[in-house]
Amino acid sequence: MMIFERLHLPRAAALGSHTRAAEAQRARARTLAVRRFVAALILVVAAGVARGASPDPIVVEARREGDAVIVEAHALLHAELEIAWDVLTDYDRYAEFIPDLKSSRIISRSGETVIVEQKGQVGFFLFRFPMEVTLSVIEDPRSGITSRATAGTFREMTGRYTLTRDGDKLRFTYSGRIVPDFLLPPLIGTAAVRGAVKKQFGALVKEMQTRGAAAGKPPTQ
Repeated sequence: MMIFERLHLPRAAALGSHTRAAEAQRARARTLAVRRFVAALILVVAAGVARGASPDPIVVEARREGDAVIVEAHALLHAELEIAWDVLTDYDRYAEFIPDLKSSRIISRSGETVIVEQKGQVGFFLFRFPMEVTLSVIEDPRSGITSRATAGTFREMTGRYTLTRDGDKLRFTYSGRIVPDFLLPPLIGTAAVRGAVKKQFGALVKEMQTRGAAAGKPPTQ
């Protein structure tokens, strides 16, 4: 028995040494992967700071309050108030210039109240969610609109767009509260709503600038 153990001791030692070497190699690989991830993260943050040096004319912020996502957006642009108002209230043509919106149509109108039905799908990276909503919109001519969801894929959705003169520019703002009628992951869900609002808000701004340019008022540079 002792002879057998002596004969196999070097092999056992070699196997132990090999295992330790493999573990050390895996540890080095993990360390390298972490370093690469940190380096990539630093580059992403640096790129974001660099982009921050040239402010985005469209600013959108979103935060979570329980089940609700609170969103605020604003932009300054060169466009006549009348043109911006025409774009904002051109509900039947929204799907022509707002990405991911498949349809938008006026169902009825009574005085300053308009019932609008919209359908589409919006998302962020791989996370996407459907949008089907009926809105009751109250118009405040050439000042803004207030909307409230009365049916669709949202338990609650209220919003307010405003248009005000700011020197030789037009200030366009949006504030909204959104509570979807489906699961919205805490982190990526807030980002998805923010991205969707920025896309829609940006499309409205672009259309206002485009129509303003066509009317002889150049867009903001």
